[in-house]
Amino acid sequence: MSGDYSIEDLDARDDAELKKLDWKTMTCLNGRLLELHGEGELGNEKFAKLPLRPILCIDQIEWIDDAGIEASFTFPESADDWAFDNEESLEMLFQDQLDQLVGFWGCRKADGIGRALSSGSSTLHQSLDFQAGRRLRYVMEKRKWMENKVSGGGGTAVFNGRILDDQGNILLESKNVIVGILKPEDIDELRKQHGGMQGVSGAPSQAASTGTLTIPIYDAATVVQEGEPELLTSVVATQQIDPGLWPLQYHFRGDPVVPGNFGTHGMIALLKQVAANGFGLTKPVFLSLGTKKFSGMIFEDPKQIRFELKNVALQDGKVVAREANLYLENSQAERMIEGPIYTFKNLAVVDS
Repeated sequence: MSGDYSIEDLDARDDAELKKLDWKTMTCLNGRLLELHGEGELGNEKFAKLPLRPILCIDQIEWIDDAGIEASFTFPESADDWAFDNEESLEMLFQDQLDQLVGFWGCRKADGIGRALSSGSSTLHQSLDFQAGRRLRYVMEKRKWMENKVSGGGGTAVFNGRILDDQGNILLESKNVIVGILKPEDIDELRKQHGGMQGVSGAPSQAASTGTLTIPIYDAATVVQEGEPELLTSVVATQQIDPGLWPLQYHFRGDPVVPGNFGTHGMIALLKQVAANGFGLTKPVFLSLGTKKFSGMIFEDPKQIRFELKNVALQDGKVVAREANLYLENSQAERMIEGPIYTFKNLAVVDS
């Protein structure tokens, strides 16, 4: 069942009616349809799913067509109703929404599972921290869609994305957000190769009810620095991964994987620590990154990930890591995959 509906029309329908609608042809989707998509209840049991709340921070999609997407999110009126620690920097949580929207768009074009691949420059213009009742707008503009005709399925979507406030001020913008739509059997094969067949433990509602969720980062006791005070050639730290890690309960149902932008968040947190302790910044905040590339996934099997910042220096009031990498390692600190699965260029923080 397809056709054009308003958000108000959709809000008046119950779940049974919503499940009959064709989400791939609709020009808008209300919040409950997005939740049903995340639960795999829209005929997408074996295909892409949006994350569940609280990782999903999209209330509704006001418009989606071949050229782009417009969506929105409003912070709750009380911090008591916000799942995350309201003091935490959340720019990468909201960057992740841009990736999710591009993946959602791509999976309307081709059956499959969306995975973020890379982006160009990403710049934070204003804070994205919790502000009660604040409304965010996501505006995504398609640059390119490339269907994969050789392998008989999937494709790649390229978008530019912005997060704005209600006055039209740009809060965050990302260029060339690239998401690949992979065949489910390809994801299954990667899981078999890299141990992602564990499943997850715990019920999602238990973690979200605390109201103090934080995005997992490195273990502070593992930080090791090398180089001179004015130029750190290397900063490394590790983080443990296991099936009980809370983001795996929400991202994605039946296909648990740590959000790539949560790894980005951990890398930024490490750079902030270095900027404060080594370069004298009082309250460092994320400013920008030049590029990011995801070439692998963090599945739920027990292991550790290693963050690596390279060539960190103070430049024009900014602390910049010219390169940053994330590696998968086993319990003996041996690399499971030789090269990094995440790579960043020109990651920068600045005093707030």
